[in-house]
Amino acid sequence: MPTRNIANLPPEALLRLPEVVALVGLSRASIYARAAQLAFPRPIKLPAHASGWRLGDVRKWLAD
Repeated sequence: MPTRNIANLPPEALLRLPEVVALVGLSRASIYARAAQLAFPRPIKLPAHASGWRLGDVRKWLAD
C-alpha cells in the first residue's frame, strides 16, 4: 500500500491498518488488543471485510 501524507488530512479521514501501525508504532496485534480493552480507538467497519480508524481519534490518542 503506498503511503500518503496524513499531515494535511482532515480528522474524519479514515486510515487503514498499515497507516495506523506506522503512525503509532504499535503492532497489529497490539492495536487490536488495546482496542478490545478500550485503550485505543476502535476500528470502523467498512465494506468488503475492511476496517479503518478515524485520523482524529488516532491523533487524540497520541496526544493523550
